[in-house]
Amino acid sequence: MNPELQRNLWLEASPFRLALIAGLVLLAFAASSVAPPAFATPSRAALALYWFFAVLWGTRSAALSVVAEIRERTWDGQKLSSIGPWEMVWGKLFGATAANWFGALLCLPFILWPAVRDTGLVSALMYGVILLALGVFAQAVALLSSLVLIRRNTGNWRLDTFLCQVAGIVAAFTYYSLWSSVSAFERSGTSTLDWWGHTFNLSSFHLVSLLVFLGWALVGCWRAMRAELRFTNGPYVWLAYLFYSAVYSAGFESWMGRQLPWQSHGAAAKLALASLTLLASTYGMAFLEPKDTVRLRWLGEQLGRGRLYRVFLALDCWMLSYAATLTAGLVLAVLWTASSPVSSLMVLAMLGFLTRDVAIFVLMQSRAGGKGDFAALAMLGALYLLLPTVLAGLGLHGLDFLFLPVGMLSVVAGWGEGAACAYLALRRIAR
Repeated sequence: MNPELQRNLWLEASPFRLALIAGLVLLAFAASSVAPPAFATPSRAALALYWFFAVLWGTRSAALSVVAEIRERTWDGQKLSSIGPWEMVWGKLFGATAANWFGALLCLPFILWPAVRDTGLVSALMYGVILLALGVFAQAVALLSSLVLIRRNTGNWRLDTFLCQVAGIVAAFTYYSLWSSVSAFERSGTSTLDWWGHTFNLSSFHLVSLLVFLGWALVGCWRAMRAELRFTNGPYVWLAYLFYSAVYSAGFESWMGRQLPWQSHGAAAKLALASLTLLASTYGMAFLEPKDTVRLRWLGEQLGRGRLYRVFLALDCWMLSYAATLTAGLVLAVLWTASSPVSSLMVLAMLGFLTRDVAIFVLMQSRAGGKGDFAALAMLGALYLLLPTVLAGLGLHGLDFLFLPVGMLSVVAGWGEGAACAYLALRRIAR
């Protein structure tokens, strides 16, 4: 057996704790059985307890699986052990949450039995798979978030644990809300979804999407654990994820083309959706990933010596996301040049402002250290919200091009500000 999994099972799944959980579940079921049906039923109590064990408490256990080791000063010893990254991931993910899954699995039969009676065996089994995958997905997101924050080394472990727990809970509730909307679509007469020109059943599409994103979350945990254990991560897995997320989001153009009055269909609209996804990944990774000045200086030295492939292998995720967004945006601007020149200029301006914003993240990290990313967020809030509001209050709407992608002048302003911020960041790194 995986030694990390075995150690966590000894610590978390003690007989006393399991007996307490079983007693809590039995008391909840007994209380719901004698309660009025309009107030509570065993199936509703089981579903609420499942969410408590698998999502609310499970995400906290997953987030604490590594953070608690750091607080107790045992993590360095574990990193020096012979346990590999993947063994460490699933030893932490399923070992630290063993007690949570014991309680959740006790609730699952009471949830599925009414579903079998009302909707049939196949639908009930699909619902059970969704609940299981949803719990693992929430816990994997919490673990991944904790590993990302550990690299930032903020030292605020209580706050970091809470934020990681919130990330897992938000991920679970976001998907569950989408799954719950399937019944509303079915009542309106729509039970299918158009994706890349093909028609899919809504329930099956949501289930497959959840399983695929769960797989990517586990891969993310593995890569983050590799980085924490000082293994080298190449760029190919992240590039594969960027490609998948771009293709996944672009496929919804077929559905949105029927629901919304799109001005442009086909390749340009698909590329626009993909570009928005890549843009979001760029901002997300620019905020989350550490931007070490020494590492950036080393990359510059390797680039100056012509070691291009070595530089490519060492690129961070935010660099790859920025390059992918820039490439997709330039292609989109070319496609829209003839049909929609205004949209083409807007895309070019957005790319300029994106360059400025990424440079601000790098510059603030080099100046303010661990608090630099939050300082960068404050600056972006001022640039995109406060200053345009002030200009609007003064009646100077004509200066909006300095901060927002509007008009031809915003292209010049965006790329001018981007070049200036990039120069300051590179100059700071070179010192």
